Amino acid sequence: MIIALAGFTQGLTGFGSALVSVPLLSLIVGAQIAVPIAGIFGWLVTLPIVWKMRHSIERQTGLILFVGSVPASFVGAKLLASMPSQYILLTMGGVLILSSLHSLRSTKPLFKKASIPLTLGTGFTSGVLGASVGESGPPVIAYTSMQPWTADQTKSTLAFFFMLQMIGANVSFWNEGLITEEVVSHVISALPAFAIGLAGGMIGYHFLQKYKIDYHKIVHTFLLVMGCMLVFKNVSF
Repeated sequence: MIIALAGFTQGLTGFGSALVSVPLLSLIVGAQIAVPIAGIFGWLVTLPIVWKMRHSIERQTGLILFVGSVPASFVGAKLLASMPSQYILLTMGGVLILSSLHSLRSTKPLFKKASIPLTLGTGFTSGVLGASVGESGPPVIAYTSMQPWTADQTKSTLAFFFMLQMIGANVSFWNEGLITEEVVSHVISALPAFAIGLAGGMIGYHFLQKYKIDYHKIVHTFLLVMGCMLVFKNVSF
């Protein structure tokens, strides 16, 4: 059920499978098993989306984001070793809340076009957060959703970026010995649920477009909730 929900979320929005699956799976199998499972499905879920929407992908922006994220893992690892993750997550939560509120209230996209320095910086920030706190998605999701793109361009470019990024993540899991027989067994047993959830999400996305439901408002509402959750979970009372 968790994997089906994660597949549905990713199929509908182009992101969010790990955000849904890791916290829930961790309650059942523990984080060391949950994260690799989410990593494998997080990569698999991008393949059909990228193939189906390949003509809408902003490839240059997706590749620049990926290039920016690659060296950031070293910085992220250093932050993880030297700074409490609580502060990093609080900062990210605050940025998400402000950017989401701005986008929900604004009638025009924040950026007129993708800027190479800003795109590299967003990719770098994503890589830092991925290596330090395991949350690489929010900066890239927020950045792409503030571009003057269609829903198809936003969703397909996100899926393209995550497809590239998750290759490196899964190789790292393999090198660290985290992809065990138990992980592979869970992945195989959950494949049917994954396929059903992904198909349901993609059908849901089709109906969003058919009935002209505002995709960007859904994304920014999701980001606003995510930002509030990050702040709430990491504020010390």
